[in-house]
Amino acid sequence: MPETATAPVKARAAATKASAAKEQPEETQTSSDYTLPIVHVRVPAKAVNAGFWGGLVGAVALGVVDPPLGVLVGAGVLIARHQSSK
Repeated sequence: MPETATAPVKARAAATKASAAKEQPEETQTSSDYTLPIVHVRVPAKAVNAGFWGGLVGAVALGVVDPPLGVLVGAGVLIARHQSSK
């Protein structure tokens, strides 16, 4: 191939690499953050924990979940999180 025929191909490849580098998201998400699957919004781990524990306490307070079951679910979550952090 002549030099003039490969120049546009090389320029296009360089432009593609440059645009791909710009489009990569920043790695600011910590490992403890969560991403909502449908809307792709990052939620801090503290907000997720507060929502879970608040929902569990609310369910027990409203009588949706019996207190012994709420205690078992809470203990199971604490044990599972402790085991995963080791």
